[in-house]
Amino acid sequence: MSVVEFSQLLENSILNPDQNIRIQSETQLKKLSNDDFLTFAQLSSQILIDEDTNIKVESKILSALNFKNELSSKDSIKNQQFKQRWLTIIDSNTRSQIKSVIINSLFTNESRVSSAIAQLIAAIADIELPVGEWPDLLKIMVENTNPNKPENVKRAFLLTLGYICESADPNSSVLVSNSNDILISIAQGAQASEPSKIVRLTALNALADSLTFIKNNMDREGERNYLMQVVCEATQSDDTDIQAAAFGCLCKIMSQYYAYMKHYMEQALYALTLSTMKSTNDKVASMAVEFWSTICEEEIDIAYELSQFPESPFQSFNFALTSLKEVVPNLLLLLTRQNEDPDDDDWNVSMSAGACLQLFAQNCGNYVLEPVLEFVEQNITNNDWRYREAAVMAFGSILDGPDREQRIYYVHQALPAILTLTSDKALPVKETAAWCIGRIADLVIESIDSQAHLPGVIEACLVGLSDHSKVAANCSWTIINLVEQLADLQPSPIYNYYQVLVYALINAANATDNENNARTSAFSALATMVEYATDSVAEVSASISTFIMDKLGQTMNVNEEQLSLEDKQSLQELQSSILTVLAAVIRKSPSSVESVSDMLMDLFLKLLDKKDSSYIDDDVFYAISALASSLGKNFEKYLETFSPYLVNALNQVDSQVSITAVGFISDISNSLEEDFKKYASAFMNVLGQMISSTNARKDLQPAVLSVFGDIAANIGTDFVPYLNEVMTLCVTAQNSEPENGTLEALDYHMKILESVLDAYVGIVAGLHSDQQSLYPFVGTIFQFLAKVAEEPQLAGHDSTARSAVGLIGDISSMYPDGSIKQFFTQDWVTEFVKKTRTNKTFSQSTKDTARWAREQQKLQLSY
Repeated sequence: MSVVEFSQLLENSILNPDQNIRIQSETQLKKLSNDDFLTFAQLSSQILIDEDTNIKVESKILSALNFKNELSSKDSIKNQQFKQRWLTIIDSNTRSQIKSVIINSLFTNESRVSSAIAQLIAAIADIELPVGEWPDLLKIMVENTNPNKPENVKRAFLLTLGYICESADPNSSVLVSNSNDILISIAQGAQASEPSKIVRLTALNALADSLTFIKNNMDREGERNYLMQVVCEATQSDDTDIQAAAFGCLCKIMSQYYAYMKHYMEQALYALTLSTMKSTNDKVASMAVEFWSTICEEEIDIAYELSQFPESPFQSFNFALTSLKEVVPNLLLLLTRQNEDPDDDDWNVSMSAGACLQLFAQNCGNYVLEPVLEFVEQNITNNDWRYREAAVMAFGSILDGPDREQRIYYVHQALPAILTLTSDKALPVKETAAWCIGRIADLVIESIDSQAHLPGVIEACLVGLSDHSKVAANCSWTIINLVEQLADLQPSPIYNYYQVLVYALINAANATDNENNARTSAFSALATMVEYATDSVAEVSASISTFIMDKLGQTMNVNEEQLSLEDKQSLQELQSSILTVLAAVIRKSPSSVESVSDMLMDLFLKLLDKKDSSYIDDDVFYAISALASSLGKNFEKYLETFSPYLVNALNQVDSQVSITAVGFISDISNSLEEDFKKYASAFMNVLGQMISSTNARKDLQPAVLSVFGDIAANIGTDFVPYLNEVMTLCVTAQNSEPENGTLEALDYHMKILESVLDAYVGIVAGLHSDQQSLYPFVGTIFQFLAKVAEEPQLAGHDSTARSAVGLIGDISSMYPDGSIKQFFTQDWVTEFVKKTRTNKTFSQSTKDTARWAREQQKLQLSY
């Protein structure tokens, strides 16, 4: 295949008006990449520097981006496969040739092409730098950002440098060791003496991406001062894009280097941000607001850290509190700069101010009350709707900050006025008033007196459900909060209004469209009404069941062949909402399900048989899961018919439905209990294949590990044949490390460890009567528990800590003869159990479990 032919293929894959040709071309490209990656890589790079006039700019852009997508993926498993393919299929010399071609192509005058190439180079760097390849890359980058270089060259190489920093592992030793050169090249491009706006803007964005790697430079006062000077100068630029980018840098600097910011806040940043918040340019003002949001977030995190670990070295400078009297009034004024069009939901400076005000309230507590309440009092009846809306937004934004007593007092005063505004002539005011009442119901339910306020709140919701879709959606959310917060009261006043609320929600759920998710919100509220229904409202609850079944039947009778794509999507969204409520109905009334279970399963299987059921497969499985839980062992009669659908879902390891299907196996095992053992072999084989599949979703591994625990707990000693293999998988998982230093990677690692804990808890419970089988693995489990005890994110979480100390106690009770005493003499066991038992934030059941674990430990130590 020639370069020109390859170019045509790329062009056809995106730009050809014929859908069949687009699909065919895309398939050919993917096949070439899979079957002959070397040729694919060579053609993809060669096209970037080819001067043939028949090759369009668009083809070069597509080539770079398509090549990049064959080198990197957000899915960690695919990403690893791509890396291995690049490093193993293409030899070192050929890779060097390809990289040289790509670097040379970066000198193009076409900025759109260089932008795509920059992403491609970053993808290759992400593979090669960690393994010691491409050692001269950063040197090349830095050399070509020299102030004497042409604008297009400086811009392209700074952009590439930014992309490299953005995608790299935060712990990259290569970037850290080159931090001086990186910082110099970026600072040169960002400083005021740089004549090109585009270069300066690119440099500032690259700086934001490089901040993780220049810690050593930030630790040195002189270099830190220089960098801060460059960024602060950029905030004063006449160009609003450069201003906004500079404030974006300041936000990241504050987030990563808060401990160094006291001097700069006093000398410059405080005054800079205050003046910039008054900018008439919404983008610039928003970035200044974002800076204060970042401060609040950091100080909230520090306060939490100090509350959990008083010996922590973190220190809060209370920037927000000391600046509150100047910053908050500016935020309140910015609340009045709403979008001109009420239907315009684009993020704006008013929304930024509202989010920042909420953070100020969480950070500063009662201190935020005086300026906000003064603003509310002055403007809640203002003739200008912008000020009325801003007043309600301000009040709603501070409801999760001050002391509860203060909030209750002020809600009592403000609620009548807010209820009045739910029928305001201005849509934004009505929408925000409905949202504010929802916040009150969620956060300060005690302030809604059942006699004085609740009737008015219910009436506002009923009226709002038939109002504009934005108002209706907020009213559904308010009803959810009211029911969830009031249901536990004895007696609860909410049940007096169940009938009128349900009928109003049914009417809202009957809407022909789903503008602003109003219909979906109504269905969600109906699901909540079902979940919290009591015998006193059984008849009303039954009306929901009737409505749902009728509605599902109506959707099943629609001839989808005659629907447009948009109408099909609307139908699927509706069916998804219906199934959510139906699942709640099934779980709420298990005794009434058996008589109609045949009909329900028939409906569910018909939905799965639909030509394009992928959108609702998850929801169907969720509903069938509810049915299995309700029927218990009686669900077994459907397994033979349902198994092909389940296996098909399990085999879709790259789809979300596989995760749902794994959860379904957990439900089946819990429903059938010991009777599940006759199916265990088949499902264990499938689960083992899933977790080892090369294209499996990243989140499949923790789901499968957790379900092993459920199966073990239910089939008991019949789990022994699978024990060695499952323990091998668990040990591999518990010894794994985060892929990199990103928050996403760290969170995923925590999920993996939590799923291993789930597996061990189930295995120990299932094998409690079989000491001999578990004995070889007790040490392994204790090694894992030590890891849990040392990890604050796990040991500090209520349910995780309860499971872990419970597991310590369970293992002890399995071996009451002292044969595993050595594991209980370890200091971490005593310390972990003690910390769990004395943690004031933990539930009583967790503390009780820790006390029991301590007694079990004492029994072991007595031998």
